[in-house]
Amino acid sequence: MSHLEIDRYSYLKSPIHDWDPRARIVSIILLIFSIVTLKSLPVAMVGLAVSTGLLLLSRLPLSYVAKGLRWPVIFLIPFLIILPFTAGGQKSSFYFLSFSLDGLKLGSLMLIRSLAAVMLIFPMVGCAPFLETALALRDLGLPDALTQIFLFAYRYIFLLNEQLQSMDGSMLSKGFVKRSDARTAKVLGAALGMLFIRSYERSEKIFQAMASRGYTGRLSHPRRSKMKMDDWLKSSLVIGIALGLQTLHWLMVDLWTMQSM
Repeated sequence: MSHLEIDRYSYLKSPIHDWDPRARIVSIILLIFSIVTLKSLPVAMVGLAVSTGLLLLSRLPLSYVAKGLRWPVIFLIPFLIILPFTAGGQKSSFYFLSFSLDGLKLGSLMLIRSLAAVMLIFPMVGCAPFLETALALRDLGLPDALTQIFLFAYRYIFLLNEQLQSMDGSMLSKGFVKRSDARTAKVLGAALGMLFIRSYERSEKIFQAMASRGYTGRLSHPRRSKMKMDDWLKSSLVIGIALGLQTLHWLMVDLWTMQSM
């Protein structure tokens, strides 16, 4: 597979994998919200350490996580490079370069908060099969129709990608070379149109197959069991950390205010 499967390592065993999906999603979302609202660089670094700890606790392979972090890092690095030279505030210099310390702090803060938030997504959705995660979202109030859209999109977007790659390989074997001209755009447009037609035909066959097996528009799934004491303890710990980060942030804000008076 050429895609990044979210639940590729859902079969592993760890304290995060054994955590009830409903409690895990709610707790980690609250932790993410707490981290991304931090405005203090030292506290944001503590949040990054917490995210790293949860990630290591989940036992997900670091190579797999690094592959998923690649594009967010590529997107965020320019902020760290540009802001020190464009933002105002206190200036500093390094050899012949003059840069803003406030801009450097802001860029670093954006990078650290974003990395911490993205890292938390892996233990949140990667420690259980995607079906269980989607059904947990439905139990938390997500409309059933939207849950099914997520499930079907996740299942079939990879099939479309593989079919597109197959079509691309077929065109290359026939001597097609991609260029920046009208002919290339015309050929690629025709290929995408054919892909959409095949996708529509496939969707009709899939729906007919599901209907023949009793599909009525709702996903039948046994009711989840009640959360265990262990699930409540894990959730309380993570939510407590989220509240602790906010408390530490405001304590540092008050300290800086007192020092500036």
